[in-house]
Amino acid sequence: MTPEQAPSDGLAEEDVSTIIAMAWQDDTPFEAIAAQFGLNEQAVIELMRRSLKARSFRMWRIRVRGRAAKHQTRQVNAQRDPHQIGSGDFLNHGLNEAQDTFPLPPSPMSRESLI
Repeated sequence: MTPEQAPSDGLAEEDVSTIIAMAWQDDTPFEAIAAQFGLNEQAVIELMRRSLKARSFRMWRIRVRGRAAKHQTRQVNAQRDPHQIGSGDFLNHGLNEAQDTFPLPPSPMSRESLI
């Protein structure tokens, strides 16, 4: 990192490198970065924008946007509601409802035989 790129947050270069590594890890939530370094999610995003090349930053943003593992509150909500319909369950539920509404003619093939 060059002096022009040094963050104005008063963070040491080693801390910036550690924060970047933690931000790239899938299993490290933003809350862990905030607890260790005092940077909230928006501050981490700004630090990443300043520290990474434009393409690397865009790839990182695409990777972490909406990822439950990067947000402890989303992890807790997902664990709290085990009956929430996931995307695969939602599709199966919709197919079952469609089958009831629009029955198919008899066929030697079944869903079970295709699995």
